[in-house]
Amino acid sequence: MYSKRCLDNLTRKLHKSFSVLRGIRRSQRILGKVLVRVSKFAGMNVHPRFAVDYMINMEKQFLLCCLLSLSTLAFCSCATHTVREGTVLPRAEISPVFVQRPDLADVPGHWDYAWWESFGDETLSRLIEEGLASNFNLQQFAARIEKAAALARQAGSRLWPGIDLTAGYEREEGGGGAAPSPDSAVEKTDLGVLLRWEADFWGRLSSARKAREFEVEATVEDWLDAGLLLSSAIAENYFQIKEHRRQLEVIRAQIVLNESLLQLTRLRFGQGQSSIVAVLQQRERLNSSKAGVPDAEARLGQLEYAMDVLLGRPPGSGNYRLSGELAVLPPLPEVGIPAALLQRRPDLRAARQRIMAVDYWVAEAVARQFPNLTLGGRVDWQGDPDFGDALSSLFAGLAAPLFDAGERRSEVDVRKAELEDALASYSNNFLSALLEVESALLVERKLEERLALVLEQLSTARRLLAETRNRFSQGLTDYLPVITSLEIVQDLEREVVNNRRNVLSSRVALHRALGGPMKTPSSIRISSKSNAY
Repeated sequence: MYSKRCLDNLTRKLHKSFSVLRGIRRSQRILGKVLVRVSKFAGMNVHPRFAVDYMINMEKQFLLCCLLSLSTLAFCSCATHTVREGTVLPRAEISPVFVQRPDLADVPGHWDYAWWESFGDETLSRLIEEGLASNFNLQQFAARIEKAAALARQAGSRLWPGIDLTAGYEREEGGGGAAPSPDSAVEKTDLGVLLRWEADFWGRLSSARKAREFEVEATVEDWLDAGLLLSSAIAENYFQIKEHRRQLEVIRAQIVLNESLLQLTRLRFGQGQSSIVAVLQQRERLNSSKAGVPDAEARLGQLEYAMDVLLGRPPGSGNYRLSGELAVLPPLPEVGIPAALLQRRPDLRAARQRIMAVDYWVAEAVARQFPNLTLGGRVDWQGDPDFGDALSSLFAGLAAPLFDAGERRSEVDVRKAELEDALASYSNNFLSALLEVESALLVERKLEERLALVLEQLSTARRLLAETRNRFSQGLTDYLPVITSLEIVQDLEREVVNNRRNVLSSRVALHRALGGPMKTPSSIRISSKSNAY
């Protein structure tokens, strides 16, 4: 005995089938009119009423075959796989707040803005927008969206009947040894219409279409995720370029200072107030500072070449006249609650869409185990030379799996294993997202603490250098305390620049972990679900 769920399922399938048949009737009437016009264009004569009535009679036979087939296959409708669309939650435990920011437990309401705008740097914003419009990696993702949309349209087209129109003309001359006369030629003409439709009673075709639709949405999310990664890579590269420009400024300033101290030690050595050791020590320090210039310039050139590629340009085509002044770290963005990452991060949204797609592929594999019903008919008009005789045929093909050594059942098991794989991957990706956010928050806080300590250390080292220079100039000590203090100060100056950039990089990593926020770029066309099929 059927359960209520089975009866509802069967009723829904019957209603869908009758809706399709009503559409076939309308298409048959239109097709009859088309045949009349085609025959007139070809110089042939088909009575309009005959064409239309003939197609209507075929429709009645077609409906009869469909109902007879339904009565033999109705028992299979209870075993189909049902997909419940909705929110897919990871299997991992979702904590109510972030460990590093327990005080920010609210979910921000406004999330539609570009994260890089928070730095207030117009040059950075311009470079990121240029990269989102010109980067070839993003263009690859755009092509994948178009491919996925085409596959969705292809899967959706299989739900509708296919109609083929055939026409032919043959002229056969009379035989014999003598030259054939025009009166002995035989002409044959034919015009045919073939209609074929696979009845999707078990949802195999509709499940494939839904799977393709979710794959389109997942591909769009992949494109948005690639845009997020690209914007963060451009920002990271931008801050590194500014860091190395600042490093060059610091090194050149240190070279000037070392040259002045070398002149001082030479003067005191000439006056007999210092030894040659002090001169050699200062000269070595000067040479060490100069040796840092080529390394910084090489690294700066590499970063600029990398920026060109990120922006879709050949390496060396850009002209980055950037200052070495690093931006001030903006206020901490609203991180919300951990569960908000499921909606914010495009990679998690893509994983969720793929889970739904795989679930529909399970339904498609289950439906393959049931009988396959194909309905159709063919009409051929033949004449000599005009259309005179009509030949028709009606067919209903039922292909039921009898023995396949478990191939179809194994396909169902494969799809279910893929679904479990996708669910486990989704849960693991969510944990990885939590790890990235917590790590970015922790690292940024610790880097700010370290920067404050290094700045305090630099202030103390500069005071120490000033005191040792005064004592050396007064002849109260040798040059060793001076060169030691000078080395500490210059190393700390370069470390401060590096630490400032590290703090900015940690903020970029935080935005990447939070999923932006990102505005949907308008640089390329996205195939939406509405026009995907």
